[in-house]
Amino acid sequence: MSDLFQDLSSRARDLNAALTVFDKTDTLLTTNEKQRTLYPFIDFSRTVTFRDIVWECVKHKKFRLDAIYSNPDRWISYAEDARRFHRFWQSFTLHSDGRVIQITYEKLSDTDGWWYQMRRDVTGSVQDGFRCDFDSLISLNSNGALTPPNRPAFVVRLLDALPYPAALLTPRCQVIDGNDAFISIMSRGDGPAVVGGRLCIPDAPTEQAELAKRAAGFFRRRVRTPITLRVSRLDQPTPYFATLSEPPARNAGNDGPMNGILLLTLVDPDVLPTVSPRTVAELLQITGSEAEIALALCSGRSVDEIAEDRGVERRTVYNQVSSILGKTGLRNQAGIVRQVTMLCWHFGSRL
Repeated sequence: MSDLFQDLSSRARDLNAALTVFDKTDTLLTTNEKQRTLYPFIDFSRTVTFRDIVWECVKHKKFRLDAIYSNPDRWISYAEDARRFHRFWQSFTLHSDGRVIQITYEKLSDTDGWWYQMRRDVTGSVQDGFRCDFDSLISLNSNGALTPPNRPAFVVRLLDALPYPAALLTPRCQVIDGNDAFISIMSRGDGPAVVGGRLCIPDAPTEQAELAKRAAGFFRRRVRTPITLRVSRLDQPTPYFATLSEPPARNAGNDGPMNGILLLTLVDPDVLPTVSPRTVAELLQITGSEAEIALALCSGRSVDEIAEDRGVERRTVYNQVSSILGKTGLRNQAGIVRQVTMLCWHFGSRL
């Protein structure tokens, strides 16, 4: 296996990445100097497991996401599950010192369950890396990285002009491009992720299947209205809202049409700009009470939760939702969420 270790070390050196190789019991087999430099508080001279390394990072407050510290064992199990279900898996982690670390796991072929992890600091070039070189830590088990589709120059301007997290996808969910707000959500690691260059929901197989189905069938539908999906979040009661739609520009001038490319927008209800029920009521031509219902749906509340909060029967809330749909011409609750979200971004207060 010396040739394998040498090949991995060479790749890590070329990428200025930290390297660790583990056996099937998650016990460390080898590491490189970059890994020791990044994590000087870990004694790599003794027998160390994957869990040992993560726990030491928790103890030394290396992660920015507070939820990790409230239930670190769950986060470790999440990483272990992702590795079991994917031969090749890639994500971003936001560290407490502001660094963005790109992490790659891969199972090694022709070994007894061995796998490696590479960690690379991409803080200074995360946007360029996302757009131009996302699969730079290519799989050892393939011939090379996926070739991203050609992208018109106007796409960059389009995404950067949007105030909310947005990305462009192929119908197979391969990420072509994403703005800074989208990358920020990916770095949280609490819901959607990019695995092998594709958007997925590793911790929710049912939602993952629905996302893949909706994206693959989007352009086969007779009416291509936007689709909004709920994406569960680890340790958070409110979901993300993911909307698939066509890009607003159907033609990029001399660069050609944007056929077969999806615009994905992601919304975190917890950080939406606030807008008053009165504003929503006036803009959508609905009553004040209906506007409050619409805003509650946009915050991730279910009909049952809204009914409980307001002290009314769930049928009352359903009737108000039906009234909103009738007055606005929207098709379903997802449409209400999508519409009110846009109102929040364009008319809400960001203070």
